[in-house]
Amino acid sequence: MPRRQDHTQEELRQLAIDSVSRHLRSAPASQLSLRMVARDIGYSPGTLINLFGSYSLLLLAVNACTLDCIRDQLLQAMDNSRRADAGVIAELEAAAAAYFHYAQENPHAWRLVFELHLDAETPLPAWQSGRISALFSLLEARLLKLKPRATAADCASAARVIWSGVHGICTLLLDNKLFLSDGADARQLIRSLLTHYLTDWCRHTQPPASDQ
Repeated sequence: MPRRQDHTQEELRQLAIDSVSRHLRSAPASQLSLRMVARDIGYSPGTLINLFGSYSLLLLAVNACTLDCIRDQLLQAMDNSRRADAGVIAELEAAAAAYFHYAQENPHAWRLVFELHLDAETPLPAWQSGRISALFSLLEARLLKLKPRATAADCASAARVIWSGVHGICTLLLDNKLFLSDGADARQLIRSLLTHYLTDWCRHTQPPASDQ
Protein backbone atom coordinates (compact mmCIF):
# COMPACT_ATOMS: atom_id res chain seq x y z
CA MET A 1 0.00 0.00 0.00
CA PRO A 2 1.40 3.44 -0.88
CA ARG A 3 2.60 5.63 1.93
CA ARG A 4 0.87 8.98 2.35
CA GLN A 5 3.92 10.86 1.16
CA ASP A 6 3.69 9.12 -2.22
CA HIS A 7 1.13 11.78 -3.20
CA THR A 8 0.57 15.37 -2.18
CA GLN A 9 -2.70 16.18 -0.44
CA GLU A 10 -4.05 17.73 -3.63
CA GLU A 11 -3.06 14.68 -5.68
CA LEU A 12 -4.64 12.34 -3.16
CA ARG A 13 -7.78 14.44 -3.08
CA GLN A 14 -8.07 14.19 -6.85
CA LEU A 15 -7.42 10.44 -6.78
CA ALA A 16 -10.35 9.97 -4.38
CA ILE A 17 -12.67 12.22 -6.41
CA ASP A 18 -11.73 10.41 -9.62
CA SER A 19 -12.37 7.05 -7.97
CA VAL A 20 -15.90 8.05 -6.96
CA SER A 21 -16.54 9.58 -10.38
CA ARG A 22 -15.50 6.36 -12.13
CA HIS A 23 -17.90 4.39 -9.97
CA LEU A 24 -20.76 6.79 -10.72
CA ARG A 25 -20.41 6.20 -14.45
CA SER A 26 -22.03 2.81 -14.05
CA ALA A 27 -23.51 2.52 -10.55
CA PRO A 28 -25.19 4.67 -7.88
CA ALA A 29 -23.42 6.07 -4.86
CA SER A 30 -25.44 3.73 -2.65
CA GLN A 31 -23.26 0.88 -3.96
CA LEU A 32 -20.06 2.64 -2.88
CA SER A 33 -18.37 3.08 0.48
CA LEU A 34 -15.40 4.93 1.92
CA ARG A 35 -13.59 1.62 2.35
CA MET A 36 -14.11 0.79 -1.34
CA VAL A 37 -12.73 4.17 -2.42
CA ALA A 38 -9.73 3.79 -0.11
CA ARG A 39 -9.01 0.32 -1.43
CA ASP A 40 -9.31 1.50 -5.03
CA ILE A 41 -6.67 4.20 -4.61
CA GLY A 42 -4.44 2.27 -2.22
CA TYR A 43 -4.82 4.33 0.93
CA SER A 44 -6.55 3.74 4.25
CA PRO A 45 -10.06 5.02 5.05
CA GLY A 46 -8.56 7.04 7.90
CA THR A 47 -6.31 8.89 5.46
CA LEU A 48 -9.36 9.97 3.44
CA ILE A 49 -11.21 11.05 6.58
CA ASN A 50 -8.22 13.15 7.61
CA LEU A 51 -8.15 14.72 4.15
CA PHE A 52 -11.87 15.40 3.56
CA GLY A 53 -13.27 15.40 7.09
CA SER A 54 -15.90 12.76 6.38
CA TYR A 55 -17.13 10.44 3.63
CA SER A 56 -20.04 12.82 3.02
CA LEU A 57 -17.65 15.68 2.37
CA LEU A 58 -15.75 13.52 -0.11
CA LEU A 59 -19.03 12.94 -1.95
CA LEU A 60 -19.77 16.66 -1.72
CA ALA A 61 -16.43 17.36 -3.42
CA VAL A 62 -17.55 15.04 -6.22
CA ASN A 63 -20.83 16.96 -6.40
CA ALA A 64 -18.84 20.19 -6.78
CA CYS A 65 -17.19 18.74 -9.87
CA THR A 66 -20.61 17.71 -11.18
CA LEU A 67 -21.96 21.24 -10.74
CA ASP A 68 -18.92 22.69 -12.49
CA CYS A 69 -19.54 20.39 -15.44
CA ILE A 70 -23.25 21.24 -15.56
CA ARG A 71 -22.45 24.96 -15.46
CA ASP A 72 -19.94 24.60 -18.32
CA GLN A 73 -22.50 22.75 -20.44
CA LEU A 74 -25.24 25.27 -19.70
CA LEU A 75 -22.92 28.14 -20.61
CA GLN A 76 -21.95 26.49 -23.87
CA ALA A 77 -25.58 25.80 -24.80
CA MET A 78 -26.62 29.37 -24.00
CA ASP A 79 -23.68 30.83 -25.90
CA ASN A 80 -24.54 28.74 -28.97
CA SER A 81 -28.14 29.92 -28.81
CA ARG A 82 -27.06 33.53 -28.31
CA ARG A 83 -24.83 33.40 -31.39
CA ALA A 84 -27.81 32.13 -33.36
CA ASP A 85 -29.73 35.19 -32.14
CA ALA A 86 -32.67 32.98 -31.21
CA GLY A 87 -33.87 35.06 -28.27
CA VAL A 88 -33.75 34.80 -24.50
CA ILE A 89 -36.42 32.12 -24.15
CA ALA A 90 -34.53 30.00 -26.68
CA GLU A 91 -31.36 30.48 -24.61
CA LEU A 92 -33.16 29.27 -21.49
CA GLU A 93 -34.61 26.37 -23.45
CA ALA A 94 -31.12 25.45 -24.64
CA ALA A 95 -29.82 25.57 -21.06
CA ALA A 96 -32.68 23.38 -19.87
CA ALA A 97 -32.06 20.89 -22.68
CA ALA A 98 -28.36 20.78 -21.74
CA TYR A 99 -29.34 20.13 -18.12
CA PHE A 100 -31.52 17.22 -19.17
CA HIS A 101 -28.81 15.89 -21.46
CA TYR A 102 -26.31 15.87 -18.61
CA ALA A 103 -28.78 14.07 -16.34
CA GLN A 104 -29.49 11.54 -19.06
CA GLU A 105 -25.81 10.85 -19.76
CA ASN A 106 -24.66 10.94 -16.11
CA PRO A 107 -27.67 9.83 -14.06
CA HIS A 108 -25.78 8.57 -11.01
CA ALA A 109 -23.59 11.67 -10.65
CA TRP A 110 -26.61 13.90 -11.26
CA ARG A 111 -28.75 12.13 -8.68
CA LEU A 112 -26.01 12.27 -6.06
CA VAL A 113 -26.16 16.08 -6.11
CA PHE A 114 -29.71 15.88 -4.73
CA GLU A 115 -29.55 12.66 -2.72
CA LEU A 116 -26.55 13.60 -0.57
CA HIS A 117 -27.51 15.02 2.83
CA LEU A 118 -25.00 16.38 5.28
CA ASP A 119 -25.61 15.87 8.98
CA ALA A 120 -27.18 18.67 10.97
CA GLU A 121 -23.83 19.72 12.45
CA THR A 122 -22.18 20.17 9.04
CA PRO A 123 -23.16 23.37 7.22
CA LEU A 124 -22.94 23.49 3.46
CA PRO A 125 -19.42 24.80 2.66
CA ALA A 126 -19.13 28.15 0.93
CA TRP A 127 -17.38 26.53 -2.05
CA GLN A 128 -20.52 24.50 -2.72
CA SER A 129 -23.15 27.12 -1.95
CA GLY A 130 -21.24 29.48 -4.24
CA ARG A 131 -21.52 27.01 -7.10
CA ILE A 132 -25.26 26.70 -6.57
CA SER A 133 -25.66 30.48 -6.54
CA ALA A 134 -23.62 30.75 -9.74
CA LEU A 135 -25.95 28.36 -11.54
CA PHE A 136 -29.03 30.31 -10.52
CA SER A 137 -27.28 33.55 -11.47
CA LEU A 138 -27.01 32.30 -15.05
CA LEU A 139 -30.79 32.00 -15.23
CA GLU A 140 -31.43 35.23 -13.35
CA ALA A 141 -29.26 37.21 -15.77
CA ARG A 142 -31.20 35.93 -18.77
CA LEU A 143 -34.53 36.58 -17.05
CA LEU A 144 -33.50 40.18 -16.37
CA LYS A 145 -32.71 40.59 -20.05
CA LEU A 146 -36.11 39.17 -20.91
CA LYS A 147 -37.84 41.51 -18.46
CA PRO A 148 -35.50 44.46 -17.73
CA ARG A 149 -37.87 46.05 -15.23
CA ALA A 150 -38.15 42.94 -13.09
CA THR A 151 -36.67 43.10 -9.61
CA ALA A 152 -33.84 40.89 -8.41
CA ALA A 153 -36.36 39.06 -6.21
CA ASP A 154 -38.63 38.47 -9.23
CA CYS A 155 -35.75 36.96 -11.19
CA ALA A 156 -34.53 34.85 -8.27
CA SER A 157 -37.99 33.43 -7.73
CA ALA A 158 -38.58 32.77 -11.42
CA ALA A 159 -35.20 31.06 -11.80
CA ARG A 160 -36.13 28.63 -9.05
CA VAL A 161 -39.56 27.97 -10.53
CA ILE A 162 -37.95 27.18 -13.88
CA TRP A 163 -35.34 24.92 -12.32
CA SER A 164 -37.97 23.12 -10.26
CA GLY A 165 -40.08 22.46 -13.33
CA VAL A 166 -37.20 21.36 -15.53
CA HIS A 167 -35.74 19.21 -12.74
CA GLY A 168 -39.11 17.56 -12.24
CA ILE A 169 -39.39 16.75 -15.94
CA CYS A 170 -35.86 15.32 -15.91
CA THR A 171 -36.52 13.17 -12.85
CA LEU A 172 -39.83 11.79 -14.10
CA LEU A 173 -38.51 11.07 -17.59
CA LEU A 174 -35.42 9.30 -16.26
CA ASP A 175 -37.63 7.24 -13.95
CA ASN A 176 -40.10 6.60 -16.78
CA LYS A 177 -42.89 7.99 -14.61
CA LEU A 178 -44.57 10.48 -16.95
CA PHE A 179 -46.71 7.74 -18.48
CA LEU A 180 -46.88 9.40 -21.87
CA SER A 181 -47.93 7.44 -24.93
CA ASP A 182 -47.71 10.18 -27.55
CA GLY A 183 -43.92 10.15 -27.87
CA ALA A 184 -43.40 13.58 -26.29
CA ASP A 185 -39.73 14.05 -25.53
CA ALA A 186 -37.91 16.16 -22.95
CA ARG A 187 -37.35 19.09 -25.28
CA GLN A 188 -41.05 19.32 -26.15
CA LEU A 189 -42.03 19.27 -22.50
CA ILE A 190 -39.37 21.81 -21.55
CA ARG A 191 -40.39 24.12 -24.41
CA SER A 192 -44.01 23.99 -23.30
CA LEU A 193 -43.08 24.71 -19.68
CA LEU A 194 -40.84 27.66 -20.50
CA THR A 195 -43.08 29.21 -23.16
CA HIS A 196 -46.18 29.18 -21.01
CA TYR A 197 -44.51 30.14 -17.75
CA LEU A 198 -42.30 32.91 -19.12
CA THR A 199 -45.09 34.41 -21.23
CA ASP A 200 -47.22 34.67 -18.11
CA TRP A 201 -44.26 35.84 -15.99
CA CYS A 202 -43.45 38.68 -18.37
CA ARG A 203 -47.08 39.73 -18.42
CA HIS A 204 -47.56 39.82 -14.67
CA THR A 205 -44.16 40.81 -13.27
CA GLN A 206 -44.51 44.31 -11.87
CA PRO A 207 -41.83 47.01 -12.20
CA PRO A 208 -40.16 48.36 -9.06
CA ALA A 209 -42.43 50.57 -6.96
CA SER A 210 -40.48 53.71 -7.90
CA ASP A 211 -41.35 53.11 -11.58
CA GLN A 212 -45.10 52.62 -11.06
